Amino acid sequence: MKRLLLPLSAAFLLLSVPAPSFAGGQAKKIYAYGALYGTYLNYNNSKYKEDGYSTTGYLSLGDGLHNAFQIGVEYTHINYKNSYPDLDQEDYTLVYSNTNQLLRNHTFTLGLHYINSDDNLTDGGYTLFFDGTYSNSVYPYYFKWNAGIGLYYSRYSNTVDFNVYQVNPHGTFKLFSDYRRGALYTDVTGYYIHVTDSDTLGIDKSNYYSLDATLRYYYGSYDFKVGGWIGQQVFAVKNGGFVVYNLKEKYKGGAYGEIGYTFKNGLRVSFNLSVNRFSEEGDNVTQTVGTVSLGYRF
Repeated sequence: MKRLLLPLSAAFLLLSVPAPSFAGGQAKKIYAYGALYGTYLNYNNSKYKEDGYSTTGYLSLGDGLHNAFQIGVEYTHINYKNSYPDLDQEDYTLVYSNTNQLLRNHTFTLGLHYINSDDNLTDGGYTLFFDGTYSNSVYPYYFKWNAGIGLYYSRYSNTVDFNVYQVNPHGTFKLFSDYRRGALYTDVTGYYIHVTDSDTLGIDKSNYYSLDATLRYYYGSYDFKVGGWIGQQVFAVKNGGFVVYNLKEKYKGGAYGEIGYTFKNGLRVSFNLSVNRFSEEGDNVTQTVGTVSLGYRF
């Protein structure tokens, strides 16, 4: 029960942010998007991990102009080999964003990610994060580019007391957008990760660097994404704070792709496949992750 006090307290704080303003005695319309994700994980060439799965629920609420709240709840199960105990983990993520209100053409995001896990090293760990992004325009039709920086602080103190600091400079650029050809964007994100007490943790260094690049294409009701990253990552935070790699694994690059379709009624289905490599006691392990999602905008 005590483990849930932190995410519940954070939820109270986020929900205490003033609601969207009223105009003419009527509340602004609330826009919402909800999604469910089912994921299968496979570990090739691992001495310890066999496979696993996760289920995720996601909800976004906002006024469509300035304020947006996001909530994510995830359950993960990993099957281990050779009578090693399996791992069960719950992740809770709470995010608030403000766009073009505090500062023109800027989006500011605050969030918390909390972990309740069988992994003794990172059980009870949490990540606090902030992102500030400037866009040439917050309106999609006029958008050409944006640039910003994300700051992430992860705290783990259950067994070894250590912190992880992460800095993400990032940018998005529109390559083209018209009715005939659709729209093509590219996203570029840099990662700098610093881990304290690396000697005690048994990892070979404290500083890690990597670069991620993505192409996103939209045509009619279809959307496509393909990307990859190079470098090294340990205890990385990804997907805007919704994914935290809390197990002690050194990742060494990967690739991913996604295809989605949105129906006229607001229902969206998608399939995502990613392949990453990480080091396990000197051996290279290939992690393959497949995710099917079903979302609805209302």
